[in-house]
Amino acid sequence: MIAVLQLLVGGIVGVLVGLTGTGGAFVIPALIYFFRMDQLWAQGTALLISSLPIWVIPFIPYFRTRNFDLRLAFLLAVGIGVGGYFGASWAQHLPMPVMRRLLGVVLIVIGARFVFQL
Repeated sequence: MIAVLQLLVGGIVGVLVGLTGTGGAFVIPALIYFFRMDQLWAQGTALLISSLPIWVIPFIPYFRTRNFDLRLAFLLAVGIGVGGYFGASWAQHLPMPVMRRLLGVVLIVIGARFVFQL
């Protein structure tokens, strides 16, 4: 039964990923609230999911319509890899309430910007 819930949540997150082009904003809260993971486990699990080639599947419609920038994606990926390593190392030493507030503030700021800059 738990596997059905996990597949269902994964499917819902997958639809949101395909619609919005982002994963962590949906995966991490789903892992925290549906599967009761603490923040570091949720982030680590989300990063593990991101390392799998599954993100190629929702990319296919974007590829078919040529809605991407290959050069920018490559350069950002390199920066994300390097910066992400240092950020993840730092996260291992921050208190959980700081981690939770940091994620919440980032999501609120980004969300507010999207909502109010139509």
